[in-house]
Amino acid sequence: MSKKSSTTRNRIALFFLGLWFLVFSSFPGAQAETISDDAGREVEIPSPCERIVSLSPATTEIVFSLSLGEKLVGVTTYCNYPEEAKKKEKVGTINEISLEKVVELQPDLVLASSLTPPNVVERLESLGITVFVLDPHNISEVIEGIEKVAIISGAENKGKELKEAMEEEIREVRDKVSHLSPEERPAVFHLLWHDPLWTAGKDTFVNEFITIAGGQNAFADLSGYVIVDLEELIRRNPDIITVVEDHGEEGSLSYQFLLSDSRLKVVNAIQNHKVFPVDSDIASRSSARVVDAVRIFASIIHPEIFGEYEYQS
Repeated sequence: MSKKSSTTRNRIALFFLGLWFLVFSSFPGAQAETISDDAGREVEIPSPCERIVSLSPATTEIVFSLSLGEKLVGVTTYCNYPEEAKKKEKVGTINEISLEKVVELQPDLVLASSLTPPNVVERLESLGITVFVLDPHNISEVIEGIEKVAIISGAENKGKELKEAMEEEIREVRDKVSHLSPEERPAVFHLLWHDPLWTAGKDTFVNEFITIAGGQNAFADLSGYVIVDLEELIRRNPDIITVVEDHGEEGSLSYQFLLSDSRLKVVNAIQNHKVFPVDSDIASRSSARVVDAVRIFASIIHPEIFGEYEYQS
């Protein structure tokens, strides 16, 4: 065989190899799709996604809101909603995860939060397990995160439906209070804990709930979750006080403090019996229930528009 003939054959072989690669790579699924998570990582979408482990109560709620409960094989000990979540296999607490248990469950997808230890995320990734991190800071980011979870878990249509329903609910509340003047928007103090006094300032979900619902956060000039003095609370004299109620033994301590401390009797909210317990899970979890939280605050702040608030423990 001549050198020229051999060279020609090699060129033809390379041509067909390149053509084969070009055609193959154009087929759907030949190149893995990716989606960005809230940790700024590009995450490969698993296919298929049949087994999900959730490492936070909020992500567990999201999975169920997308009608994916049957695919959920593992959760944390804090995942208590909906009721079916309590029956799922436990992989640890929010910040103490059993890697062995997670691996044993053979998940296609692990949903993590900002509270998930970084070393857990890194270790799971090194084992070839897809990890998607959610860390929303407002309602819009919650909805965006739900949409992404829907895409990555193969429930895109359900995700779109849920997004539209949530946005419509929020829009409806906004519209109903849009005509209110500043004077018609009462000052609201939200108490997280009483010893010391922890409250929510701006750049928090609670501040957004209050604002959308037609109120004004009494501590909107502060940022994040902060400690405030009792004297400053009295000076600001809120019209309404909301207080989180936990599900544990100490659930009502902060509520009882507000009603029993004689120094607070001069506060408008106390005098006018405008102190309302709210479910801590609903008020704090960045899941589809943020819409429920908005509705709760709307009923507390403007019962004349949204109906009387009834606390359900």
